[in-house]
Amino acid sequence: MLARSANLCRTAYSARIQRCPWTVGARPTVLALTQQPRSLYSSSPKDPAKPASEAKKTLVLPPSYADTVRRLLRRFLPQYQSLAIGKVVYEACSTYPDFKEFWVDDCQLPETFQTWFSTTSLYVWMAMVRIRADPNAKYYNQGLVDCFFRDAEKKIRASGIKSSRIVNDTLKDLVSSFKGTVMSLDEGFARSDAVLAAAIWRNLVPADGNILQTEQVVWYVRRQIQRLDQCAIDDLIAGGFVFEKVEL
Repeated sequence: MLARSANLCRTAYSARIQRCPWTVGARPTVLALTQQPRSLYSSSPKDPAKPASEAKKTLVLPPSYADTVRRLLRRFLPQYQSLAIGKVVYEACSTYPDFKEFWVDDCQLPETFQTWFSTTSLYVWMAMVRIRADPNAKYYNQGLVDCFFRDAEKKIRASGIKSSRIVNDTLKDLVSSFKGTVMSLDEGFARSDAVLAAAIWRNLVPADGNILQTEQVVWYVRRQIQRLDQCAIDDLIAGGFVFEKVEL
């Protein structure tokens, strides 16, 4: 009788232990739960890997937005590109091939800084005449003139002048001289060859000098302006124009 009661107690106790979650017998159930998929516990399941074609999609603006961006760039970019464009155009104006053999030897001009400045002013003016036809001429011409006077300042300092006051005073005089040269050449170009020849004579020939090839210079200037007029503005500002040599 006592043995039967003991067996019944052991059976009931074993069944109770199997139903308790904190007992050793419940561990397989806990392990089973922890092995469930992550989606049961995570509110933001990890997305599967996307194909490479979908991950590298390019953002394309609608046509209306793209047109707006282009208009803004056309309006503001010339102001920031003016110095770079002026540097490219000035490269063509300052590397003309006839300074020594024509302007110094044939025209009997002294090989001085003033002669360089006067002849380079003529080439800069011809480029400015062409650029004026462009809507952004104000920025491009300003960049061209800035590069011209930066080069002039370098040559002044390279000649041995170290005083900043003297350099600044000299540059102020050169600016005034350049403005007068541009105005007189504009008038001569608009009126007649005789007026243009007189403007070239006044601005290129020193007081005690003599120029022998005025007619050829006038013809050369009009020829180069004609070539510049036939050159697209995009080619000019990209460095695609070179001045010809003066032909006697």
